[in-house]
Amino acid sequence: MIDRTDSRLLDLLRQNARMPVSAIAKHLGIGRATVKQRMDRLETEGVVKKYTVDVDEGKVGTGYSAVVLISFIQGVASQREVARRIASIKGISELHLISGTWDMVARVHAPSTEEIGRLVIDQLRSIEGVGRTETCSIFATIKG
Repeated sequence: MIDRTDSRLLDLLRQNARMPVSAIAKHLGIGRATVKQRMDRLETEGVVKKYTVDVDEGKVGTGYSAVVLISFIQGVASQREVARRIASIKGISELHLISGTWDMVARVHAPSTEEIGRLVIDQLRSIEGVGRTETCSIFATIKG
């Protein structure tokens, strides 16, 4: 069960997953050993699935981003299998199964809008089970 201290610990890790245990302990007002035990428990219980990095895509040459809405066509493969194929495309950083008019939404990063177009037209739409797509360019990310 997650208590208030765990919740505060998770908030700190969301802000900076590389924050030293000693700094977390100081913020929370508890001992380092206690913080480490809590972090280990949260990992073991699957609450913390991974530690990650927030990359400035523009600085690594993939500064153009888009969200692609995807519809699924039944019959060829399961939606989860189609999603796994989509997720394996280089440049797709996120893929979510969603409810509503669309079945999936992907976040795409590429060096140019032309490359995003190639990814969508040549790779994404060529996957059996992918129906319609709608691509929305991302102008700015306020909170990522």
